[in-house]
Amino acid sequence: MSAQADDISPMDTDEEPCTFTVQDLIANLSLYHTGFKKDETSGNSRMPTKEEASTSEALEILKGKNSHKRMVYRYWPRDPKGQNITPTNTLPGKMTPNGIQLWGATLFDFYRVNRMPDVPYLSTITTGSKLMKWMKANGETDYAKDEIAWAEMEEDPKILELWSPCTRIQEMEENIRQGKAGISIPKQVTNGKEVRPHPSHRVVPVELFLQVSTASPFDVANYPTSWPIVPFSYETERLTSMIDLDYLPQKLIVHDPWNLVAVQSKNVFGRARSYHGEEWMSMEDVKHVYRLRLSKHGVKRAKAEAEERKAREKHALINELTDDPYKGFGHLEKENALKGYLICPPAIPGPVEPPVFVVHGPPPCPRAPAPKFGGPMEEAHLYLTPKHTIGTGNHSVVYQAEWELPRSAVIPQPSTDYILCKQCVEADIARIIREEDGEHGERKDPKWKELSGEIKLVPEGRPSVIFHVVQRQNLDKPDSEEGRFETQDCTYRAEYVGPVRPIRTTVEWQDPMHPRCPHVMPPSEVPPTVKMRVIGKLSLKHDEHLVREAANYESFEKHMFQHWSGFNVLPPMHDPVPVGALVPQFYGYYVPESDFDDVKYNDHEGEKVEDKEGEDKRVNRKDSGYFSPILLLEDCGSPVDPNELTHDQK
Repeated sequence: MSAQADDISPMDTDEEPCTFTVQDLIANLSLYHTGFKKDETSGNSRMPTKEEASTSEALEILKGKNSHKRMVYRYWPRDPKGQNITPTNTLPGKMTPNGIQLWGATLFDFYRVNRMPDVPYLSTITTGSKLMKWMKANGETDYAKDEIAWAEMEEDPKILELWSPCTRIQEMEENIRQGKAGISIPKQVTNGKEVRPHPSHRVVPVELFLQVSTASPFDVANYPTSWPIVPFSYETERLTSMIDLDYLPQKLIVHDPWNLVAVQSKNVFGRARSYHGEEWMSMEDVKHVYRLRLSKHGVKRAKAEAEERKAREKHALINELTDDPYKGFGHLEKENALKGYLICPPAIPGPVEPPVFVVHGPPPCPRAPAPKFGGPMEEAHLYLTPKHTIGTGNHSVVYQAEWELPRSAVIPQPSTDYILCKQCVEADIARIIREEDGEHGERKDPKWKELSGEIKLVPEGRPSVIFHVVQRQNLDKPDSEEGRFETQDCTYRAEYVGPVRPIRTTVEWQDPMHPRCPHVMPPSEVPPTVKMRVIGKLSLKHDEHLVREAANYESFEKHMFQHWSGFNVLPPMHDPVPVGALVPQFYGYYVPESDFDDVKYNDHEGEKVEDKEGEDKRVNRKDSGYFSPILLLEDCGSPVDPNELTHDQK
């Protein structure tokens, strides 16, 4: 197993190796390749010691733009008499849905290999999962036992959620409750009589907050104190998660006080009102109703996503019904079908007394389930302001917008299932034990004193491995290693095996919405909607680039929007790169409701559709003023400056 310059091989050794995490080992190898330390005799680069790699000079190099960490470090040893690996007999390894065959969970899962064993200076880049399958299929397993063992423990590719805004949103909501963020829309007292709202259409009669809430999360009556909040009065979080096309809101209410959707060719701001730094509350709200429009590609993808989601939910339900809740808890409770949970002893390996298994009755009948996380959205609101213009072009203008969605589309709803307070249960169990065993355990049954159980530490993930670092040309030379390292990235979980002491608790189930003990706090009141930051793109009249851009996003494969674990090597490049999303998230293409009802486009291709008299409805319909379609996308952040990128980022 080698790199372009080094061989990194797990080997048995009597000598004590340096202990590193995988990331530390990669940093050391990166320093080696920069020539950070030289051998006094030969003048060649040498591996730095742990102390040398921790100096401020080393850290400065690793943070620099020329730092190179993503490379192929390992070399796969071959049987000198082994078969040639050819394009016709190669086997696929682990892959993400992008179909690129060279995928590895870590940098140490990529290898250089001699496809022709008798040609030592001809090597190609491949992965451990591909080579493992080929070696097993062709009987070449003796020359790379350690590499095969490493490949067998490689994780499968998985989707990564790089950023979840939930915590930040909840923190901001707490600041809003305390008056530290946001501006509440003022309420107008009307003495029970309907009055004409303030010209801004933003002052809300108090009586509306006292009405019975309706099904729509946007009804004023559904908002707690301090909400609704004036648009753009606090910093919203970016929306980065994918939303299935059939879950996108069908109806979009666009709040546009400055008339920004009226884009014209002479002025990309069209008939927009001049902006002189006015605040949102000083303007009269102008609302437009838009509708989601999908292309033929979008309709097809939406159907496929719905079917995939249905199959995934069915599989999850089967797993839930067949899962063994007593796995790892011993045998007593399973044999007697006791319902409860184990109070785990300290996670110290070795023999222990039987721990307590808390026995409790079944919970009360479940209520109606909480609103499902995600799900189809009937309506959403979009807020536009010229203050957040982020770009203009020859035919378009781009805004940073606030997109208000039902809360359940972004944040999972808290469970309303009945709960047992574990603090109350532990206090109750301690009381029962004192009553049964005595204050100092003088009446404790001898069988509960025996060390008849055992705590075991079960490794999760790859175990620790010792690597030798050797120049590839020196593989067959004795005493040629330049470093010896042990990775310590393995994690462990404690598992109990043995008998348990069942004790029935007297603590009752309680409603988490109306708890009866001081340990459980009822959830805070939250608004039924959440505002997220997105990009809204508008275009000129008769310009078709938005409708075509939307069709492209809808036709892209789903993996293009996803971040996956691991790395890919994309020939002709030699260095692994992360498997990130290739395009921003797509949140829909919306057209004014009048266009949606009266005008039809052919599959987002921008072709006109003539009515029975042969008239071009798109051009000749009664012109009440042009309103641009709206393309909603993920706000991907700041433009990239190539001069600021590191070697690996480039």
